[in-house]
Amino acid sequence: MKKFLVIISIIIFTFSIASCDFFPVTTTLTNTISSEPVSSTNTTSSGLVDSTTLTNKENVLIDLYSLNDFHGGAYSSLETFSKMSEYLYDAQIMNPNSVLLASGDMFQGTAFSNYYYGLPIIEVLNYLNFSAFTIGNHEFDWGIDKIENYQDFDDTNGEANYPFLAANIVYKTTGELISWTKPYEIVEKDGVKIGIIGVIGNVINSISASRVEGIEFLDPVDTISKYAEILRVTEGCDIVVVSLHDYDTGMNSDIASLSGTHLVDAVFNGHTHTSISGTINRTGAAMPFAQVSDGTSSLIAKITLSYNYATHSVTAVQTDIIGSSDLGQTSEYVSNLIQVFESDSTYNSFVTQVLANTNSYISKYDLAPWGASVIRDYLQVDFGILNAGGFRVNIEAGNITMGKLVEVYPFDNYLKTVKLTGADLLELYTSGNDIVFDDQVSYSGGKLYKNGILVESDTLYTVAAVDYVFDKTYNPFLYGEDVIQTTFLMRDLLSQDLLNTVGNFSPSNGTSFYLNIDVGFAWNYLFYQEIFIHI
Repeated sequence: MKKFLVIISIIIFTFSIASCDFFPVTTTLTNTISSEPVSSTNTTSSGLVDSTTLTNKENVLIDLYSLNDFHGGAYSSLETFSKMSEYLYDAQIMNPNSVLLASGDMFQGTAFSNYYYGLPIIEVLNYLNFSAFTIGNHEFDWGIDKIENYQDFDDTNGEANYPFLAANIVYKTTGELISWTKPYEIVEKDGVKIGIIGVIGNVINSISASRVEGIEFLDPVDTISKYAEILRVTEGCDIVVVSLHDYDTGMNSDIASLSGTHLVDAVFNGHTHTSISGTINRTGAAMPFAQVSDGTSSLIAKITLSYNYATHSVTAVQTDIIGSSDLGQTSEYVSNLIQVFESDSTYNSFVTQVLANTNSYISKYDLAPWGASVIRDYLQVDFGILNAGGFRVNIEAGNITMGKLVEVYPFDNYLKTVKLTGADLLELYTSGNDIVFDDQVSYSGGKLYKNGILVESDTLYTVAAVDYVFDKTYNPFLYGEDVIQTTFLMRDLLSQDLLNTVGNFSPSNGTSFYLNIDVGFAWNYLFYQEIFIHI
């Protein structure tokens, strides 16, 4: 009920803001069809022509912007997001021939975004008039149905005013696209039709298997080639842009090699959290590509295309990466919108709960062995295992709140147990598959030890792991004995161990399982077997 009231208040707030002139178009802001694009001061080697040679009759500058891997603000901040919003709002005033895209992994990552399943981000992108949103791997984290809610024509749970693109995500049984997604979107700017293809890369192993059951990802380049031709031949598009949630130099080169009716004019990448921008030479104009890391100096990717009406082609390109130093003031609208969501009392109680405190900085890399040990102790198994990448940000000295824990471990991973042989465990330990064992495990001379005792090859051991690594077909978990799905979320176990901490928390101290067990926590160990589901 409280969330419903929050949504209603946002709708009322939105209409009230819309009636106010917070961002008047001043006489100093002009259409830059034939002028230098915002934050572009130098001509690049890709050959963007001097703006003084352009005229409205001959050329038009199309400014393309993309956000990727924002993760609810986990690596920047909501204040930075407000500044980014103001920048993008003003950019569209400076050049109405601007197109805004999201290239995946926009929601999951902070307590603010996770709590509302990305609704605040949806509303901001609506306000900024985004043209399309490409689905990334982390859009599956809560179950893809949570994102589907934003395309269900039900305003009470929030609606995206832009399509979700997933040209190569299909149902295995039918080969059809996910019903509420589209392969592409078309926008028109100054008589130029721009087709936008949204694809996900080879990242299916970055998603828990249970989240993509019955779904497959088709080859990205083949998919791009197919829809580029449809856009140019059937839809009559002048420009084709790809929003690709992945980055691989070989894949970008393959896309650049497409020609004729399959030609792609520009690519926005994502997924790898790297700040890149450049061009790939080919016959005619080079193909530009760009991706941001969502760090301080890399927040918005920009590609400018100079389109010539006479030749019906892109004749010059330019790429830019926009960082915090390029941003100005915050957006009054976005800041107020964020405040509406943050003012919810239930949300506030959740994020401000103090779980523990620490008197020192803790690296995210030091948290993984502690997390694996929490699994071992709270599930009372022989070995606890998880992926090193599950812990996303560091912990500063001071109080550790629930809100901070969600940022540190933002994933809704369930735990599973299985019996594996010592040989299986040794192979897993040495596999290099981003696996972290609990703090009782050591390795020496090609052998595995638990508390200094040799792990015997033929002995069966009970092992627990997060579903993200458990369900990988290249790991041995699925092929062990007595596979069991539990009802426990990994983050719930972490929060309980923090609550049990006596004194200052340090991962090097191990878990606090035996120090201060909350008897009301989640289950009664006397009925341990009753809360597991055998599969």
